[in-house]
Amino acid sequence: MKKLNISISTLLVLFSAATLADINIVDTKNGSWVTVSKNGVAEENALVTTPKLYQLNQAFNTDDNGRVFIPLSLNSSRSIQYKAVTSNGEEFLRIAYHGVSKR
Repeated sequence: MKKLNISISTLLVLFSAATLADINIVDTKNGSWVTVSKNGVAEENALVTTPKLYQLNQAFNTDDNGRVFIPLSLNSSRSIQYKAVTSNGEEFLRIAYHGVSKR
């Protein structure tokens, strides 16, 4: 049983390491910076959208550094889903919380 657990955990690590894609989101006052990378390398020209945020019906392309700014005008704090599609057609999703500071 112990050997089975070790081999299953090894397989899980190998499969999860096969595509180390990452969408990093940094919240700012007027929007968010989204960085898309795969295996530590920036994904240039990845298409980034916010599919469930209907008032922002736009798509944004990442620059050479895999980074793009998405303007957000939120009246209340909420979670936003980001979807990135690479030039190879691979899709990655990330949900991030965005707070609104009222001054």
